[in-house]
Amino acid sequence: LIVDPRSGKARVEVTVAEGPQYRLGSFTVEGNTIFEDDELEPLFRTQRGGGILGSLGLRGGGDQANVQGQVFDGEAFNQAIFSVQERYRNEGYLYVQVNPIIDVEEPDNGGPPLVNARWEIIEGTPAIVNRVEISGNEYTHEWVIRNQMFVVPGDVYRQDAMLQSYQNIQALGFFETPLPLPDIVPLENGDVNITFNVQEKQTGSINFGTSVGGGVGLSGFIGYEQPNLFGQAKSGSLRWDFGRFINSFELGYTDPAIFQTRTSATVQLFNSRDRFFQFSTGRRRRIGTNLRLGFPWLGSQRTRVFLGYGISRTKYELFDNVDDTSLFGRPPGVQSQLSASVTRSTLNHPLFPTQGSRQNLTLEQNGGFLGGDGDFTRVLGDASWWVPVGQVGGPEGGGPGGIRFALGLTMRAGSVFGDASAFPFDRFFMGGVQFGQNLRGYDETTITPLGYFPQSTNEINEIQRLGDAYFSLSAEYAIRLSDQIGLAAFYDAGAVWQEPSQFDPSSLFRGAGFGAQIVTPFGPIGLDYAYGFDRTVPGWQLHFRMGPQF
Repeated sequence: LIVDPRSGKARVEVTVAEGPQYRLGSFTVEGNTIFEDDELEPLFRTQRGGGILGSLGLRGGGDQANVQGQVFDGEAFNQAIFSVQERYRNEGYLYVQVNPIIDVEEPDNGGPPLVNARWEIIEGTPAIVNRVEISGNEYTHEWVIRNQMFVVPGDVYRQDAMLQSYQNIQALGFFETPLPLPDIVPLENGDVNITFNVQEKQTGSINFGTSVGGGVGLSGFIGYEQPNLFGQAKSGSLRWDFGRFINSFELGYTDPAIFQTRTSATVQLFNSRDRFFQFSTGRRRRIGTNLRLGFPWLGSQRTRVFLGYGISRTKYELFDNVDDTSLFGRPPGVQSQLSASVTRSTLNHPLFPTQGSRQNLTLEQNGGFLGGDGDFTRVLGDASWWVPVGQVGGPEGGGPGGIRFALGLTMRAGSVFGDASAFPFDRFFMGGVQFGQNLRGYDETTITPLGYFPQSTNEINEIQRLGDAYFSLSAEYAIRLSDQIGLAAFYDAGAVWQEPSQFDPSSLFRGAGFGAQIVTPFGPIGLDYAYGFDRTVPGWQLHFRMGPQF
């Protein structure tokens, strides 16, 4: 401490003696029987690229760090212990102890000093879940919450199952978020009691306002939605959309657990009149109903089978003084449809996932032996995969909270077999984010089986914008600021073909950009700014979207 006698001010000077730089001599793991050495050692021998880039998941190009002869990274050595503990806790070893041991080896013959590092692991015995309790649910029935859990009494405690249960309960949308972390109370015999704490929030809402998009331009809407009727997660909705291009009324009801079983049911009634600004030669009127039942696949909690039937009548109205009659110049038709689908999902969040996957395959039979007009089959499939790549903030070793980073890949495809001419809107059209199959960087319906054609062109008829097969993919680097807000950089590609036999993955239209999405009382909304590489004149396109299309 040095004081200036004239001014009375002082300054502090700190002398640092850095000492020698230690290098890693050896690294070993002892006491492990559940995991092999080659399963635990990579948790310390990570790739280069720490700091901010490491948190974002942008590590180096494969150069391995923390190997023999390199500078010893003491922080990485201690941080990796959290990953080791998490691996053990996912297998029930809640009380595992990982003791870091460092032996210093003084240099000989002028060489650098070495550190021989090791982990001494005391695995202990697996913890068993004794009781699982729920606290704070004053309106929601307890069985509704338990249906979201992957931890049950008598099971071996697993950290990942507990975290997935926590995320599922939070994703219900019935409780204040973020939920407090579950209370885990150890017992004298080594078992644990788990308590999930929730706080009810108001769920029913009257919605009204205006919207832009969906293929129908500017419109208004008013409706009521209650996702937790009677505190049993039954949902009911009533909605009226109105505007220059739309007049639609929908009534829906869903019971996710009929008679408290794992069988779900959805019924929908609709009466709609819509006119799409992309197709300006007419409009359509539909009235009908749908019924859908869901069942667990062989008792699985993550895989479900759905069976559905729908019947509707569609009337096409062709405007006066139009030259293009290809789309709306057709007689009315009755559509009788039977559908079957199987869906498997391990995603950790319905809107902003950072981990897991989802696969869906749907088969639809229209007409034929079911009666009605038309006779065609649609096959639809989609799949997405997400992996976490980094996190800033939140609990040590990962978990809820903080800013999370993830990589995602989504693929979609569909084919029509048979004659769908009576119901052309069951075929596929691509471009934009509001109507048909999404492809950012392009206007709606501009990707056609014949190539790229702007909306205003007269070079093709409206019906020529539709195809009987499509394929699209989207790769995304996502930043999850919270469970309500997300940012992303993305790359999209896709195409539409006249026939399924013309499928060619080398002829996809490409787009890339960045976007943001936020959850509002009216549902998810987002903005995307994307560059279309394969337009006649490549350029940027701004998209406004409603709903979780991506």
